[in-house]
Amino acid sequence: MVSKKRVGMMMAVTLLIGVLLFCSVFFLVRRANREITQRSFDELTTATHQIAKDLADTANADQTILSAMAELIAGQDERDNDAVLRIMKSFSLSETFVSTVALLRPDGTLLLTDGARYDVSGAFDFETEAARGAYISDRETSYFAPEKLVVRNVVPVKRDGETIAILYGVVLLQELSRNYQIDLYNGNAFLLLVDGNNGDILLDTWHDSLGNLSELRGRKMLKGYTYEEAMKKIPNGIGGDMCTVSRSTGLTLYLHYEPVGINNWSVVLGVSEAEALAGTRGVVQTLSMMAIIVTALLLSYLGFMVWYLASARRSAFRMSVTDQVTGLFNRSAFEKYLNESEPHTFSHTVCVYIDVNGLHELNNKHGHEAGDQMLRAVAASLDEQFRSKRLYRIGGDEFVVFPESADPTVCEARMQVVCASLAAQGYSISYGLAAQETTEGLRDLVREADEKMLEQKRTYYTSIHSHRDPRA
Repeated sequence: MVSKKRVGMMMAVTLLIGVLLFCSVFFLVRRANREITQRSFDELTTATHQIAKDLADTANADQTILSAMAELIAGQDERDNDAVLRIMKSFSLSETFVSTVALLRPDGTLLLTDGARYDVSGAFDFETEAARGAYISDRETSYFAPEKLVVRNVVPVKRDGETIAILYGVVLLQELSRNYQIDLYNGNAFLLLVDGNNGDILLDTWHDSLGNLSELRGRKMLKGYTYEEAMKKIPNGIGGDMCTVSRSTGLTLYLHYEPVGINNWSVVLGVSEAEALAGTRGVVQTLSMMAIIVTALLLSYLGFMVWYLASARRSAFRMSVTDQVTGLFNRSAFEKYLNESEPHTFSHTVCVYIDVNGLHELNNKHGHEAGDQMLRAVAASLDEQFRSKRLYRIGGDEFVVFPESADPTVCEARMQVVCASLAAQGYSISYGLAAQETTEGLRDLVREADEKMLEQKRTYYTSIHSHRDPRA
């Protein structure tokens, strides 16, 4: 018989093992997902580094072209517009960021490649510009078209160490944003070029207009990433990651930012989570499927074990309280019921105590199988008449029943039917019936029924076998 304590321990151990297995699978899948995500960020970081380098190289190449142009202009009479224009037009700008070139002269006039000249002394101070030397400006408004935003790659034209003119390579930022191509992530990545000093966006392949990085404020960020952290790193030229949710599409976006090396600019490369994980999507799906399968199997196993152990416990309990010959409750169940009844008060209660006559003689004459058959017949007849949940075989030939009906007359009538039915099969019983209006516990009631049964049994053996003890 499996004890309650042992079954409980087995269930606890099984549950603990199940929880540990589930936690292990969950931990490993989560760790794998983190590693896959980190790998995606690493790839994004590598791509961002490369784009930052490409941007810096292109800007430096632009400055190199402008420097070569400035040297040629310095060898000419700067007042000869035709000669200067031929030089300005002789360089191809198709592989550069520069859209157009302009030359600022000391008198405040600006010469464009189409030959037009403008007085810009109110907007450009030649001496101030000359003092700055070669530089790349931050985002500014175009002098000729206020709705356009530009960056100027500035190179001084020097002769004998003196700045005689200033050459501007003008980059139209809206045009650059429209034409800039990114081949990464199947062309689905987007790029921002950000001024770390003020958050101005100089290049944006994501949106139609150039805004400010502060527009990301208030966007939903995934756990572990904050807008404030990015705003601390970018102005200080420090690279990092962001993970946010697009307001327009609702997609989760992975972003990495790195300094470009020009002014205080940083490049931000972004891609949707689906694209970032596309290379590892099969691994993610396999891990997810594995987690689902393992979890389903584990839950099924735990469910089966809980059911099995609970069934085993119920079966063990039933065996411990069931008489194996008759199928009725045994003495252990009977004593348990009596003990549980002691603190309670019962009203209108009936107890019938039954003893089988002649069991000993039948066993001796025809064997124990015949005796067991008699006991089963008694049990069946009692169960048929009383249908009580409180029907016990408490000894070799003794039965006790607590009828559902507390009417002594009804119970007596049913016992007469039992006696008649058994007599027809060649069996005999003695019984005692006790009824009490009120009783504390049930032991006194059982004792009274037992005494009445003994009186009837004495009468039976006096008339049939006067030499035999009543308890035989």
